[in-house]
Amino acid sequence: MIALIVILAVSLTAVYRSIRHRSQNAHVGHTPRALQHDASTVVDGQMLQGKFGNTVSPEERQIVMAELHAPDQSYPAPSRAAGSDTQAGKQQIVLTQPLGTTVEDTQPTLTWDVRIDGWSYRVHVEDRDSHQQPIAASPILDEAIWRIPTPLLRGHSYLWRVDASPSGTRAIATTATSPTAHFSVLSDEGEREIENAKAGNASHLLLGSLYTHYGMWRDAVLEYRKLVDAAPDSPDAIKLLRNAEIRSHAQLATEAQR
Repeated sequence: MIALIVILAVSLTAVYRSIRHRSQNAHVGHTPRALQHDASTVVDGQMLQGKFGNTVSPEERQIVMAELHAPDQSYPAPSRAAGSDTQAGKQQIVLTQPLGTTVEDTQPTLTWDVRIDGWSYRVHVEDRDSHQQPIAASPILDEAIWRIPTPLLRGHSYLWRVDASPSGTRAIATTATSPTAHFSVLSDEGEREIENAKAGNASHLLLGSLYTHYGMWRDAVLEYRKLVDAAPDSPDAIKLLRNAEIRSHAQLATEAQR
């Protein structure tokens, strides 16, 4: 009986040591998401107070401080959405994305809205700087979405529009043309800065400030929303989100008036 008890005790000890060893190894080299979130929150809190660590470059610090000290933005006056009417059915084409913003992808996806189904579309893209037209043109499309198949040049600005006509014709005869919108592709320098910031587990404040600096309005809004979630009582965080949302809306309104 005593021997059996000794054997059970030894077995339980071995099992305990094995479980403890696996638990310790599971934590080696891995940082739980909760700890990463906490670390980001601490960094954001320090940066909101103007305290920067050694991992933040002087240029990044200047960008963040410029955003923190930026004045409050005001909402633009409402304007009529961009559109183009046809004689048949008052067809309207409303370009949706990208509009007056900077995109990171060199092959962005272009989208637009229409009021009547059953139309065909052709997209035209030209370089805004060189006025080379067109540098990309879509085939005839049945859906209001198209991804540019050839990479665009970083640091360049582009114009795009959509031609439309009723479906069923082999060669598209334009009966509606959208307003022209523009977007820019993030420069090589901007791409390096943002990728380096991401690789360093950058705070939401830093990434949001970089996105704002390079005119990436939608990305800035998303990062500042995360910042407000992490620091809901910070007036600066709330101001940054509000300013980014207003700037994003202002760009859409500006494009709508073209």
